[in-house]
Amino acid sequence: METGNEEQILSGIIQEMRRGTITLAVLSQLREPQYGYSLIAHMSEKGFVIEANTLYPLLRRLEKQGLLESLWD
Repeated sequence: METGNEEQILSGIIQEMRRGTITLAVLSQLREPQYGYSLIAHMSEKGFVIEANTLYPLLRRLEKQGLLESLWD
């Protein structure tokens, strides 16, 4: 039986894997400029549902890391 600590470690690993998967999925869709809303819609069509409150902070983080550029109208 797992102890509370093991469950916490496993939960953390799963969360990190999810974050990595989301990051890779987003980056794979950014071959051309697009709005965040269209990115959400396109990913949803592919079966990968991502909420705006997850996407926009991720995009800002990726921009800070130099992996993308954003433009604000």
